[in-house]
Amino acid sequence: MRGISIKVIVLATLAVIGIDIVSGIALATIFGGPALNADMTDEQLKQAAAAMVEQPGYLTAALILGTGSTILGGYLAARLARTVPYFHALAFGVLGVVLGVLTSSELPTWFRVVGLGLTVPAALLGAWFAKRQFGADRN
Repeated sequence: MRGISIKVIVLATLAVIGIDIVSGIALATIFGGPALNADMTDEQLKQAAAAMVEQPGYLTAALILGTGSTILGGYLAARLARTVPYFHALAFGVLGVVLGVLTSSELPTWFRVVGLGLTVPAALLGAWFAKRQFGADRN
């Protein structure tokens, strides 16, 4: 599509993946706590992860942090592009939905539906913030 920078969308996506990895480690540390350790077998890690995703506190925190990182990704896509900010954020959001569908199978269905449903609006909200700030920079 003319005016859309694939490079910008990929950069925003990579930044958000990095943020999501760090927040995932933080959530695992908080909600997995001492139950997780380096000596665990793969089967034990799978069981610990399955127990963690059943905790309402974990799911709530993951949803909030994931939505926040998506807002940031939409902001980055719009801000880096400098042209058609909403289309860049939309493309970022759609890519996020595709990646979410491919990677979230072990999560509860309600969580997947809510998370995927928030992805595009959150990305567009990030573009709105970027457009507001970019407009203020020009004055």
